[in-house]
Amino acid sequence: MLRLVGIGRRCAHAGSWSVERVRLARRALCLALLSLLLLLPAGVHADDDRVPTLAFLRFGQSQSFALTDMAVLDMLETYGYINADERAALEAGNDLRGEKINILYRDAGFDFPTANLMVEDALDEGADVFLTVSTQVGMIAVNAMSELEDPPALIFAIVTDPHDSGLATATCIKPPNVTGTLMHFDLREYSRIAYLQDPDFASIGFIGDANDPATPGFVATVQRTGERLGFTVEIATIVTAADYAIATESLLDKDVDAIGILPHTGSSTGISSIVDAAYGVPVFSSLVSDVVHGVTITAGFEGWYREGVQAARMAIAYLEGELDIATTAIASTPSFAVAVNLDSAEAQGVEITEALLAEADYIVQAGAAEGMMPEIPGEVALAEMSMAERRAEDAAFLENLRCTPDMIAEQLSTLGSAGG
Repeated sequence: MLRLVGIGRRCAHAGSWSVERVRLARRALCLALLSLLLLLPAGVHADDDRVPTLAFLRFGQSQSFALTDMAVLDMLETYGYINADERAALEAGNDLRGEKINILYRDAGFDFPTANLMVEDALDEGADVFLTVSTQVGMIAVNAMSELEDPPALIFAIVTDPHDSGLATATCIKPPNVTGTLMHFDLREYSRIAYLQDPDFASIGFIGDANDPATPGFVATVQRTGERLGFTVEIATIVTAADYAIATESLLDKDVDAIGILPHTGSSTGISSIVDAAYGVPVFSSLVSDVVHGVTITAGFEGWYREGVQAARMAIAYLEGELDIATTAIASTPSFAVAVNLDSAEAQGVEITEALLAEADYIVQAGAAEGMMPEIPGEVALAEMSMAERRAEDAAFLENLRCTPDMIAEQLSTLGSAGG
């Protein structure tokens, strides 16, 4: 059900907000606006008489993120929420006040204080549903909503691990206003690729950004994987971009067999410094698209457009009153691809094995690409589908995410066993 406005919800909890920039003056303004609102005729703020508001919030820009962005806008246009002119206005970086939907179209760049303010502003403007792109903005949004009595719906996308990031406890065990789609990583397959390159592979070093709130979750995931699969994980932490080369050298001093790029949902900052410093040791990433940034071997996630489509499916179904967020599981679509950058390997003094090359879907050599990146943007597929086919496919996808009482009980039991 869509909400009236954000004012009442926010003012009711103004005294308990954790956002640092909240001031007494804002609380007073909220109370004044609430008083005025209550004096208006009921029809002014009735659910059926207003256009819903979607907060489409992102952290950072990259070619990969652009695919996710494109997918969400493709779906909104396909379903008739925006037209071509409105889409052009959004792509120019503007908010939309449209006939069928209002969209708060915001990007925090790579600045965490700006991301916090972006989320706070969207709450203040009474957004009915948040569609967040990146682990960082998802974390900020769920924390900002945690003390609200009637929070808006939160649908996250491009999140590497919602469990270690605090967005959910399990697929169906999560705040009732939260669901989304996670980036599927087959870490066992990722490790298999490392063994194809080096049969004696025994250790890998990762570099974490101390400023990034998602880093502890990323580190917990890779450490748990190493323990399960039998290899050692070393961690080095950076504070500024100037630290990447030094952190890489510190890991090499520990005789790691490979350097790993932690999952990241935005900037490729630091990758070139890591690759340059890692002479004699291959650099791995679980994001296939990192191969174009010079990473030696990439193996894992490639579905940037697909994840945008799936998150948009959820948001649209919610706006149309056809989705219960509380009983919608977090989506995960298995996929796996491998890419190799032979130019980087040569510069690093690393020889790629024939066994690994045989697995590669995409190879960079002499500045040119061989093969094809596994994901082709799906706007062609969307255009070729009739609306009836589109709705049927989306409905089937969402039906497969329905959390049944048995599923919830099983997940609670598993969590209880793990805790005991």
